[in-house]
Amino acid sequence: MSKSQIGVRIPNTLLNELNSYVEKTGTNKTQVIVSAIAEYLGCADNIPLSKRVAELERKIAVLEAKEKL
Repeated sequence: MSKSQIGVRIPNTLLNELNSYVEKTGTNKTQVIVSAIAEYLGCADNIPLSKRVAELERKIAVLEAKEKL
């Protein structure tokens, strides 16, 4: 699958939230943004299954870590 690059400007508050989320989940900004856009547009099926599963596994790991606290 070929990939294109775009540039966007977002408010600093949103960038801070994104950075916090990425740090907590161990994912990266690109994965979060691509997933969010796909979900928003209703085409999440276009994201490869392996990436969707990896994202879910990361989210589960975060929840499990929080549960142990």
